[in-house]
Amino acid sequence: MRIAIIDDDKASRITLKHMLQAWADRNLLEIICDCFSDGNSFLSALLHQQYDIVFMDIYMEEKDGIQTAREMRRITPDCCLIFLTSSEEHTMQAFPCHAFDYLLKPLEEKRFVQTLTDFLHIFPEKQPYIDLPLGKQVVPVLYSHLEYVSADSNYCIIQAQEQYRCRMPFHKIETLLADDERFCTINRGILVNLDYVDSMEDYTCRMKSGISFPMNTKKKADLKQTLITYRFNIRRKRLSRR
Repeated sequence: MRIAIIDDDKASRITLKHMLQAWADRNLLEIICDCFSDGNSFLSALLHQQYDIVFMDIYMEEKDGIQTAREMRRITPDCCLIFLTSSEEHTMQAFPCHAFDYLLKPLEEKRFVQTLTDFLHIFPEKQPYIDLPLGKQVVPVLYSHLEYVSADSNYCIIQAQEQYRCRMPFHKIETLLADDERFCTINRGILVNLDYVDSMEDYTCRMKSGISFPMNTKKKADLKQTLITYRFNIRRKRLSRR
């Protein structure tokens, strides 16, 4: 997820970036934050870079946030725009810019988190997710929220933000997740998301939640190497973004 912060106050940019990173870490999301001190530099970057969320301060010198947002909409009509300001007086001007929300400074943590949670409800269109058949309902679950899957006869137990038991063959879920490097089958009928794994030692895969699963004894070395390689690749990606 790529996020732009446009604010002429350096301290505000730094504070918001830290809040976003803390939120992303709690939700196991990968984010990149690009910061801009003025609207013109952001609009120039927008010609060759797309953003999922744009945090736009309204009160800025030279070109204010409303004017910048209007020009932004001519380039990218679909990204999520969130206005930041110390006053509510420009609320009506923000509506034609199709803003997702309007946050007052200083940012309140609860309000900030709620706005981003609301955004995640629409973000599955851009993030990979799996549809789980639950009776007459189909529940979409983000890959990033899926901790593990375990076979249970003709059903599967799926642990995400909630636990689900759905009538779906294990091999079907395994096939759906096969192309995502986060997921690894560690034993017959047991698949884990490596983001949620704490360790793989002594033939046991221990999850960060505290639950443990037995590993395939013949594949123990390969499974441990898969975890090591995955974590190395994650660190390399994070370093390359700095």
